This record gives sequence, C-alpha cells and structure tokens, in this order.
Amino acid sequence: MSTTEKALTEVRGRTPATDEVYDDGYLRVEHNSYYVACAGQSLKLPRTEFLIFSRLARTPERIVTAEELWEYALGSSKPANTESLHVYIYRLRSKLMPFNLRIDTMVNVGYRLLLNSPAGG
Repeated sequence: MSTTEKALTEVRGRTPATDEVYDDGYLRVEHNSYYVACAGQSLKLPRTEFLIFSRLARTPERIVTAEELWEYALGSSKPANTESLHVYIYRLRSKLMPFNLRIDTMVNVGYRLLLNSPAGG
C-alpha cells in the first residue's frame, strides 16, 4: 500500500490491508477492488452502495450505526442524511435478496448484514 493510499485509508477511517478481503465460501467482498460475488456470481454495485455494503461486510451480524455508514461511504464533508442512506439500503436489499443476504434495520441505531445460509442449503 502506497503512502497516499495509507493516508486515504486513515482519513476514511478504514483499516489497513489486513482485512481487505472477506470470503466465507459463499460471499466474497474484495474491499479495495470494489468487487462483490455471491455464489460465484458477480454483483455490480455503484460506488456508494458498494462502500455501504463493504462496511457492513467487515463486521457481519454486528450493528453499524447509520452515522458510521454515512461517513464511511460519503465522507464527513456531506452532512448525514438518514433518508438518503435509507434509499441506498433499500437498493442494496433488492440486489441482495436473490442471494438470501439481508440488511436488518435497527431503528434509530443503524444496520447489520445478516449472512443467511444459501437458499435451499
């Protein structure tokens, strides 16, 4: 990782290269290369949706606050907007539904990625 990449990583609050790939055999997220695949099928996600999903996938089954998701995906230069975040989550949910992955809402707190077993498995 270059000095510039490391600096950007620290500015965005992301952890260094130690956890840049999540792979449980069903879901694969390559955080640095904006790549997501479920059951071997690549998902195309716009940048902001990918960043939200990437942050949730770093701590599956754990709640991530709405504020943290917003800052991770859009930075601190834009004021947090819960309605916009909800739209991004809605779009992600529709793309993840065929793969039996869910984003759970914890009202007034945040969201968490639920890693259900593959359909029929």
